[in-house]
Amino acid sequence: MEKHLLVCVSDDGAAAYSVRFIRDFFDSPCDVRVTLFHVSPQAGEWGGQKPAQKGKALLEKTRKWFVDNGACKEDDIKLKSVISRGGIAKEIVQEGHKGMYDAVVLGRQTAFLFEELFDYSVSHRVIWEDINFPLWFCKSPQEIPKKDILLCLGDGEPTKRIVDHVGFILNGNPSHNVTLLHVHNAKESSVEDSKKMFSAAHDILVANGLEGSRITERILENGNVDKAIQEECARGHYAAVAIGREHHNKTAKEKLLPNSISVKLLRKLEGAALWISK
Repeated sequence: MEKHLLVCVSDDGAAAYSVRFIRDFFDSPCDVRVTLFHVSPQAGEWGGQKPAQKGKALLEKTRKWFVDNGACKEDDIKLKSVISRGGIAKEIVQEGHKGMYDAVVLGRQTAFLFEELFDYSVSHRVIWEDINFPLWFCKSPQEIPKKDILLCLGDGEPTKRIVDHVGFILNGNPSHNVTLLHVHNAKESSVEDSKKMFSAAHDILVANGLEGSRITERILENGNVDKAIQEECARGHYAAVAIGREHHNKTAKEKLLPNSISVKLLRKLEGAALWISK
């Protein structure tokens, strides 16, 4: 089944991380449809050009890269630009809801701490929005493309949604396998809880067309969940880490010390893309 991705393009070069990840990840580029999306500032000159003109040039350049590198056919790449009315993050979220995309993809450079603390990062702003579509955050890709998905399990509907998303994306993309991961804390859950999570996730993946032979299970005992995920990601050389996320409003404390595993991974995860579904 064809996948439709909204790929956000900006002038900071981070979009290159997204397009390279898409090129390296998918076996069958014809099974992927891409909308390249750019948000221009409202007024003023930008590098000697009007913002909308420079945005269009960036989109054209990115589409040419896709075509020249064999990632997609030109007919499968749509260009779309808007003038910002409520900020870049708000425009991305609005387009994500309106277009009913299978995922919204953002390139992400390693940010300085003050950017995260004061919400200057578009990625950091988008992750706090009330959304109903998956987000992919792609940092600088490796020279040698990586394979497979580390799918992190927990309780609740967000986990079911991210499992279903991974199954959908990997249907028709057989070069990638899935490792189901549950970071077990003996004070909070039992091994039986892990087994139930694995069983439920396995059923969803198989229902999406994945063979059981492509699915493995891994339990780690660690009270520091995000650190355990990062260590397993480095050990397994995964292409992406996938995790569910409950929606809640940010507290004043979380602006400085995030409790959310997904936000911690957004800040700290290296060497792999991060897929999040709420």
